[in-house]
Amino acid sequence: MKNDFRYIEIHLDGPLARINLDRPEQNNALTLDMIAELDKALDEISEMEELLFVVLSGNGRSFCAGVDLNWFSGAEERSLEENAAQYKQLADVLLKLFQLPQITIANVHGNVFGGGIGLMAACDFVLAEANARFMFSEVKLGLLPAIILPFVAKRLSVQNLRKWILTGSLFHTQEAGRAGLVDVVCSDGQPENTLLEFIASFDMAAPSAVKMTKKMINQVANGKVGLTDTELTATILAEAVLSHNGQIGIHAFLEKRKKPLSNLSPKGKGLGNTDSENLNI
Repeated sequence: MKNDFRYIEIHLDGPLARINLDRPEQNNALTLDMIAELDKALDEISEMEELLFVVLSGNGRSFCAGVDLNWFSGAEERSLEENAAQYKQLADVLLKLFQLPQITIANVHGNVFGGGIGLMAACDFVLAEANARFMFSEVKLGLLPAIILPFVAKRLSVQNLRKWILTGSLFHTQEAGRAGLVDVVCSDGQPENTLLEFIASFDMAAPSAVKMTKKMINQVANGKVGLTDTELTATILAEAVLSHNGQIGIHAFLEKRKKPLSNLSPKGKGLGNTDSENLNI
């Protein structure tokens, strides 16, 4: 991948891709140009079979302070359709991030406002420093978080949506964690150690199985696979059993031996052996 972006940075490290928002002086506020770069990067990353993890973070003091309000400047001179077409670009990037085949992890710190919450909510997991601050700031501007709401609503109860979106009040990592918006709380200044420990928790997972399972979880969550789709679910399991990694895992268990299924850690930091004595389904 060519790292010729202006507003984001891409770093590839074995099975891990890091995407860093890179407008630190503006607290990584989102612009059309940054969104276009994210869109291009996600397209390329989605096709990289060797990747299993995608980590989204921000350079500087904050993860993302939301949409740069300069974006809305001149909106009154554009038609409704022209404005909607611009804002749809953000909605499409959030959907693309949500649908990535890899495991996506938002590693957030500092201010996480508005569209920044949308970015992290579109990821599979959220790691946040203990001192991070969150706010749905749209109502204070006479707006509403229409684009990010479908993604945030997959993590928060209706009552928490009311409490934080309707008031626009500030809340912190501990409260966000209790509500389900944050999965792992990092000690301040220690996000990298927490991230690597979290990635290590996938040590026993076969990459192909992880990607297939993530896809199915999304299909179940979106109602595309339901209780009555018995033939489909049986076929999916049969395909997994007959796959290369499925056969390795099954034979390793039956033969009571350790068999490496994957090497998930960046630069081979010692991950990737499956203890067959502790495996079963």
